[in-house]
Amino acid sequence: MPELIPVLPADLEPTARGVLAGHGGLPLAWARWEHPAPKGRVVISHGYGEHGERYRHTAHWLHSLGWSVSSMDHSGFGRSGGVRGDATSIRAFVDDFALFLRQERRHDAERTGATARVVDGVPMPPLPVCPQVVLGHSFGGLVSLLTLLWHADTLDGLILSSPSVAVRPHSKALLLLSRVLRWLMPHRPIQLRGDKGQVCSDPIIVQRYEADPLCHRWATAAFGAALEEGRTEILSLGHELDRPILLLESGTDTVVDPDASEELWTAVKPGLLERHRLPAFYHEVFHDRRRYEAQALVEPWLENLCQAWNPSHRPWNPSHHPAMSQMLPPESA
Repeated sequence: MPELIPVLPADLEPTARGVLAGHGGLPLAWARWEHPAPKGRVVISHGYGEHGERYRHTAHWLHSLGWSVSSMDHSGFGRSGGVRGDATSIRAFVDDFALFLRQERRHDAERTGATARVVDGVPMPPLPVCPQVVLGHSFGGLVSLLTLLWHADTLDGLILSSPSVAVRPHSKALLLLSRVLRWLMPHRPIQLRGDKGQVCSDPIIVQRYEADPLCHRWATAAFGAALEEGRTEILSLGHELDRPILLLESGTDTVVDPDASEELWTAVKPGLLERHRLPAFYHEVFHDRRRYEAQALVEPWLENLCQAWNPSHRPWNPSHHPAMSQMLPPESA
């Protein structure tokens, strides 16, 4: 019997949209799906060639679980400004995303009436009023990991979908291109070829991608260099990641190589990493036709993080959070 493709829920329109001034004043478009009584907030960090509102069905599912959801289009993607698929550095992507995360923290605090603090005579933002979790896919997963490394105060947990920590040999063409062209024409966009059906198993979502004017396959040599810079930075620093991480890897990923990132994951502190390899999944975990299996892993993880969350315990110490520690199973093969 052929495998059934799950029906996509009706698009959940954002409750708010706006623009944030990012690196160099670049306009960064964001969207927000507000829940009237949220357990917390999930912030989506999209992958290469797409944008945050491509995850409306994911926002709909998370919203149905009681979470507010936000997304920001990285520079050069979606509705945000910048040359399509271009970069100045990986740091610019990370700092922009951290700026957005702080905006969402502040928004949730203001929503509940929390006020700024003064600590030793220094004005400080209010304490977080709810957990803020980042869901990062592929390139957005790499940005999310580096945000945790450099701006740990902005998030309380990570859900990673096929993070672009190590790439397949044939995906290294972009990196090779960047090395050859970065000195000649580093910011000239080049259109990359590829079959979207090889990274997303749901034909309806593939059709939507192909028809979406906000999606593209442009990249510059500088963008490839930024990715290489980020991967080099994060690979040996797993021991510095100090928030709970749910890692969802694709069993048939043609883009990233999950087996080539063991150095990172084996160094993460015990009790913080829950790791699952999803057999037969394509690269885009939350766009897969079997995404309900991934969602079934996310739901208890989010619930336990919510129950264990305490803004005064920073950095995260699993011994302070028995609900989180007890839920973490051995790695899934």
